[in-house]
Amino acid sequence: MATWLEGIKSEVAEGLSIQWKAFSLDQQNSEESPDFMMWEHRDYPSRGVTALVAAKAAKNQGEPLFLGFHLATFEARHDEGKDIADRKVLRDIAKYAGLDPVRFEQDMAREETWQAVGEDHMESKRKCGVFGVPTLVFGQGQAVFVKLDSIPESKEERVSLFELIYGMGAKTPYLLEMKRP
Repeated sequence: MATWLEGIKSEVAEGLSIQWKAFSLDQQNSEESPDFMMWEHRDYPSRGVTALVAAKAAKNQGEPLFLGFHLATFEARHDEGKDIADRKVLRDIAKYAGLDPVRFEQDMAREETWQAVGEDHMESKRKCGVFGVPTLVFGQGQAVFVKLDSIPESKEERVSLFELIYGMGAKTPYLLEMKRP
């Protein structure tokens, strides 16, 4: 989904501006008490929080480096089957993406970086009702959870798919759910 969205930014007629936010499925599906926040417990086993923190650390080095890190992380996880909860894997991705490794490690260790993940997560839930990923949020907070089997190969189909999702998400607030059996 991330690769598709980044790829169609220039293909969509009005252009597309993407603001990536952190959302923890581990936190969302946690069986801990409602007051337990994973980003406040760095040693708590999580499949994704550390990777979200790493993305925030990458973003501190600028949007182009963040984007390279972000897409490389998805590729490592989904195409190469790597464990993105492993800090060594995240360091390798950061190096591959051209990040300053010392600054990356320093930002990963900062409390503010961990809290930024929590702020994104809580804001997404509070303002837009986000419950899963990927969720696209349009205009004034119209959120749409999207689950795709694959990404269309042709430019026309990719743009058409985005326009369909945008139309359903931003222009039909009365449509709450549509699902294939």
